[in-house]
Amino acid sequence: MGTVDSRSLLDFARFKPLAAWSLSSAVLGASMAFFQSDGSILEPWPMAAAMICIVLMQYVSHPLNDITDRELDAKAAIAATGRKKPLVNGTATVNEAKMLSVAVVMVVLLIMAALIIFRPVLIVPAMYGMFALLGYSHSSLRLSYRPFTELYLGVPVNMIAVLVIAYIGSGTISALSVLVAVAFGFAASSVFVSMMSMDYATDRSNGKETTVVRYPRSRWCTIFPAIGLMASIISMPFAASSMSVAALLSYAALSVATFLVLMALGARADRLRLEHLVGLTNDMEPRSNDLRLKQLYASILFAVGISIIFLQQGA
Repeated sequence: MGTVDSRSLLDFARFKPLAAWSLSSAVLGASMAFFQSDGSILEPWPMAAAMICIVLMQYVSHPLNDITDRELDAKAAIAATGRKKPLVNGTATVNEAKMLSVAVVMVVLLIMAALIIFRPVLIVPAMYGMFALLGYSHSSLRLSYRPFTELYLGVPVNMIAVLVIAYIGSGTISALSVLVAVAFGFAASSVFVSMMSMDYATDRSNGKETTVVRYPRSRWCTIFPAIGLMASIISMPFAASSMSVAALLSYAALSVATFLVLMALGARADRLRLEHLVGLTNDMEPRSNDLRLKQLYASILFAVGISIIFLQQGA
């Protein structure tokens, strides 16, 4: 049995989604900790360990999901949408992906055990994180083949990642940190929802019942980021009590602008899917992929911008 080569290791990483979800949540959580602790991280090494753990969890979710979806991916427009999947292009075998997954999961569990010893309350998010990681792709659950995973996995996972890092670094959880984490969860997961729309045709024909497969004529790609916008608006009074006027205006402008962009792109993704349903377009996947990538970049810029504001206010 061979080992996974360096090319496949990089392809499994999928750096754009990695940057939009785990890396962004890690940076946002750390900046929130800095802000809440008035510029002094209380537990920098445990916080750093949590950041590494969260990135590794997303990384290993990719080979795990590829194993589950390997037959479906072979039929999907993978190359046309710029995605690289080692099990599809043949640079890695299923057994190699399984061995890689086991190795990374073992590292994740070791880090989790150390963090739970440090803060026993962390057993709760750790258990949920493992449920999300394994439940999404495990053959006995295959939650990725069911609707609304973006609501009970996508948003909570990104939200918890931010809150856990902020809590470890600052020793506290505030109303503002919760609302910012919720808003980020919706921003990051908007990419996930649009990806479901992009893969609608393949998913539907292969029994993968995502939300847009169950409700193909819905405006879910538009509605989903609108919920995140509401969370951001609700957070503003809490931000006002702890930020300067200039920082508050920047926070409000960035938040509203980001979600309006996500909603506009989501509306275009919905329109493409509806056109596909009535036979008006045959190139939904590549066009939807362009919209998905724009949402991904918007989500990253949102996390980076909010992080800069928190760092400046915490200094």
